[in-house]
Amino acid sequence: MNANMEKVYAKYKNNPDFLILSHTVDPEIDSVPVLKAYAAKHGADAKNWWFLTGSKRDLYRMARESYMLDDGTYLGPDDFIHTQWFALVDGEGRVRGLYQGTLKEDINKLIDDIDRLIEE
Repeated sequence: MNANMEKVYAKYKNNPDFLILSHTVDPEIDSVPVLKAYAAKHGADAKNWWFLTGSKRDLYRMARESYMLDDGTYLGPDDFIHTQWFALVDGEGRVRGLYQGTLKEDINKLIDDIDRLIEE
């Protein structure tokens, strides 16, 4: 997934209208310094690739309600979401597509859809 996201990032990193938001799935471990090191490892520039953390409950609610990345079942305090899906979100906050981050053909479709969205 990381190699595929790096491919997407490489294509659009100089476009000021492009932004990647990567949300931690484990905020207890992924502190700001840990995420900063992770970003550096992947060559991410903070101008357009952000690594985000927050409370576990808020992060998981966002995954379910904003990005629609699972079935919405809350399993209690040990709840965990880790998904292979990338969501393409437009400037109005609308999800425009979901793509399996592990599949080359989905990444190619994501890139095609980003190109279309940028042209709109």
